[in-house]
Formats: sequence, structure tokens, C-alpha cells
Amino acid sequence: MTYNFKWLKIFLWSNIPIALDAAAWTALTYKILQTKPDFLIIILSFCFTWLFYTLDRTRIHAADYINNPERTQWYAKQTYLKSIMISLSVLLAFVCSIYSSLIVPILICIFPCLFYAKNIKIYGYTFTLKSLLGMKVILVAFLWVVLTVIFPVIASKINLFRPEIINLGLMIGCFVMLQINTNDLRDIEGDTKEGVKSMAVLLGDKKARLFGMCLIGVGMFCGWNFFKPISLLMLSIFLIARTILYRKEADIYWQLPISLQGVLAYFLLNF
Repeated sequence: MTYNFKWLKIFLWSNIPIALDAAAWTALTYKILQTKPDFLIIILSFCFTWLFYTLDRTRIHAADYINNPERTQWYAKQTYLKSIMISLSVLLAFVCSIYSSLIVPILICIFPCLFYAKNIKIYGYTFTLKSLLGMKVILVAFLWVVLTVIFPVIASKINLFRPEIINLGLMIGCFVMLQINTNDLRDIEGDTKEGVKSMAVLLGDKKARLFGMCLIGVGMFCGWNFFKPISLLMLSIFLIARTILYRKEADIYWQLPISLQGVLAYFLLNF
């Protein structure tokens, strides 16, 4: 029996699930802070994540045709995306006028958004931030921590350097790195040919999965005081099973559990 996953694929390619993921992590941060959620900040996390991933997808590279040719061809046809991204940029400018304290973290976010996959030339050497050693995991996870932790903390006028804030940022950072690392297992062939030194490329499939297990362990340790042990254990069991069982050949079945990891975490950790 064959299944038509056309609409599921388009939903995944739209980057809406991954943007919902960021919004869920931001909402979870507000719960940990025990402050009233600022829905404009949650929307900002959603929009900025959508903008980042969409901008990256519309900058088509040779590796994209290897990693996911169907998605790449779909993006090449979506000419309207540029107008939407410009509109979102206007939204960011509007938010800056409301939350002046967010100007610096927003500028920090803009840098990787603009240059993550863009060719940079220094002294005759051309590279992208994405291609640097391990940066495909580290840089994106850092961006997520800024969006989902630093934004709500600063907007709530809470001390950014409180130990619990640092632990929360480390927990979310580890789980986001795991999310990226799992997707990178699928992209090993294309990233290798493109010269992108992701952790999956550097370590190989088996060791990259072990790296994922380490991230789960560190994430659990950092989040242990925030949630009920049973809730954190349930999330960890799911993440461990996904890390072990994920296969590129069945990627379409795994993408929703990967892309909506933060949404699942929000509900499990509130259990």
C-alpha cells in the first residue's frame, strides 16, 4: 500500500511546525519564570524562527538537492516567500519600538539569520557559518535559546544570570541541539559533499547518536529541578527512543515528532 504524504510534506516544508516548537519552548519558559505569558513575545519567537528557517531554505545550495530534492524544488517555486519575509522584518522593527530592551538580543539573532548560510569572504577564503566546525548545531541552538529564554527573561525584567535561568537555557539548548543533530543524520551525504562539518558528519551515524544521548543526559540534569521527575523521564524516554530508532528511509514518519519536539515537551513537562 502506498500513501500520499503531499499535504503533510507541504506542512512540514512550510516551517510552521518548527515555529510552533519555538513558541512552545517560550511558553514553557514563562511557566518556569512563574510570570504571566507575554503573547507578543511568544508570537515573536514563532515569527523569528519561521523567518530564520525559511530564509535558510530559500538560499538553495547543491547539498539541498542531495539532502531533500523534493523540498528544494518546492521552495524554488515559492516566489511569494520573499514578500512574507519582508513583512515579518517590519514586524520585528515594530516589536523593537515596543520592547527597547530587546534591541540587542534581536540584533544578535539577525546576525546568524543573515549570514548562517551566506558565503563570507575573508582574505580570499570563502566559507559560511553553517560550514564551520560543529556550528550547524551550536549556532542554531544558541539562536533558539535567545528566542525562547533570553527574550521572555529580558521582557519580564528578570535577572538573566540567575542560576535557574542559566540551567533552563542549557536544558532547552541541549534538547534543540538534539533535534538538529537528529535531522543531520539524514543530511550526512549532502553535508559531506557541501563541506558542512556538522556533528553527524564529524562523528558518523553511530557516534552522532551517542552524542545525542549525551545531550539528553545533560538536558535532564539541567532541568531536573524544574519539573516532576516522572514528566522529565517520560520526555527523555521519548527522545532516547527517537534517537535510537530514527532512520532516513522513514524520515516522513519522523518529521512531526522531530519538528514538534518543543510542543510535546510543553505538554509532557506540564503533566
